[in-house]
Amino acid sequence: MRGQWRILLVVAASFLSAGSFWMFLPLLSMSLKSQGVSDAHAGLIAGLPWAGQLGVSFFIPGLIRRVGLQRMVLAGLALAFCVYAGFAASRSVMLWSGLCVVLGVSLALRWAGMDTWVNGAVPEAARGRLIGLYEFILSGSMAVGPGMLALSGSSGRLPFLAACGVVLVAILALVVAGRERGHPAEAPAVALHPWTLLKTAPAPFIGIALVGLTEACNLSLLPLFGLGEGEGEHVAALLVVLVQAGVAIGAALGGVLADKHDRRALQLATAAMMVVLPLAVPVLFGRGAAWPEMFGWGLAQGALFTVGMVKLGAKFPADALAAAMSLAMVVYTVGGIVGPPLLGTVMTIGGPAGLIYGLCVIAALGLVAIWRLGAAYYAPAK
Repeated sequence: MRGQWRILLVVAASFLSAGSFWMFLPLLSMSLKSQGVSDAHAGLIAGLPWAGQLGVSFFIPGLIRRVGLQRMVLAGLALAFCVYAGFAASRSVMLWSGLCVVLGVSLALRWAGMDTWVNGAVPEAARGRLIGLYEFILSGSMAVGPGMLALSGSSGRLPFLAACGVVLVAILALVVAGRERGHPAEAPAVALHPWTLLKTAPAPFIGIALVGLTEACNLSLLPLFGLGEGEGEHVAALLVVLVQAGVAIGAALGGVLADKHDRRALQLATAAMMVVLPLAVPVLFGRGAAWPEMFGWGLAQGALFTVGMVKLGAKFPADALAAAMSLAMVVYTVGGIVGPPLLGTVMTIGGPAGLIYGLCVIAALGLVAIWRLGAAYYAPAK
């Protein structure tokens, strides 16, 4: 099969499997609510997939060497299929808790595996554009997943069986694509220890962690900011849609720019935009004039993430790329875990605007870190 068609099938499988996960998360909370589970208990269970993901993440490069990239991703998708089938077959909250941990393992295998596959297969001359397009498509899965849930409903077994069907299509796409070539089990160019990877390329990892933290706050706390500023639930929800639409478009735009301009300058510029653009949002929000700034804020987030992924793909070959993609997944997730409780506390102390100003401060710290720590990593040219 020709290379471009194989990549299209891999991207389609990644989109479908990610969509099933974003469908599952709200479905899980609604299903637990219908079971009479308390909000605190439901929140604990909803965090278990991320624990499972982090628990297996550092084993991924070794798994790729032992079983191969395609087989590892297929194993992850098979686990997801079994998890969704388990939810359809049982109403046991204890079993569901265990299945959520297994789903996190599946997420790690699919996420890091797919990122390694795509980033290792694209040509260097078009790396930015193709990675940007890939991230744009994956961002769309955040909207498609809940959309699938709206079609299937949240009651009974049907939505879980629908998720099984989506994953099955993803599995078939990967089987047709065939095994990936270009990831031999040879000694990597750099040591695979996470600290070594961080020292080798600190700036991309810092940017990816910053975006992970900010996006988690977008999804979980931005509606609370809108409600705290006196808006209704509809407008509060639209804030998330607006910013995340900017993230998706920014991912594609950042990829195009990364092929044409200095990537260090792009990362510094986008991090600076994450500091400056939100500053006026609390002041302008009540006047209805903050929407362009919030959309631009999302653009900066998406572009910063993509430029980081492009730099990692250009820097690390073979096994080192798998380790780098796994670590990128980890720092993004850790940022997402730390962000909401930290910024939620800031909002409790400083009011709704504390979210915006708190994220500006964190972005400023990230900008300084990228500038100082990344200076030794980035070459003057791309």
